[in-house]
Amino acid sequence: MVVFGVIGLAMTYLGLAALGLVRDPFERIARRYPNAPMVFLGVLIGGFLIGRPFGLFRQLFRDAAESGNPLYGAAAFILQSLGNILIMAVIFAALALVSGTRLRRWLAARPARIAVITAVALIVAGVFTFLYWDVRLLARREIIPWYPTAPWS
Repeated sequence: MVVFGVIGLAMTYLGLAALGLVRDPFERIARRYPNAPMVFLGVLIGGFLIGRPFGLFRQLFRDAAESGNPLYGAAAFILQSLGNILIMAVIFAALALVSGTRLRRWLAARPARIAVITAVALIVAGVFTFLYWDVRLLARREIIPWYPTAPWS
């Protein structure tokens, strides 16, 4: 819960920084290490992938740990991550094909549009992650009584 809360808050902050509403945390370090923001986003995504509590992922983690073979464990997680990357690449390619050159021309006309789309995506993902993994879980434990939940959940 804590890890996902930190990931959500970090994504939200990075989205606000991309919009210029708060100070960019990578402003100084990116001058010396230009890939630092991408490495940090990779760490956030990696933390999200490793920490998710889905049944199949827990079973994969348990199986890798019980095998006692570090190479098997590494290979299992690499394959799982490559599967996620492949799915996202297919979705991205499908969107690129559907949108055609019109979307590319529209984005190229004003590069600030890409920054706004990136910022909004980070804010939406961050707020959702924080609300879903922290606020909702606190509400389920009746620590936060005001969180709206569906009657069937």
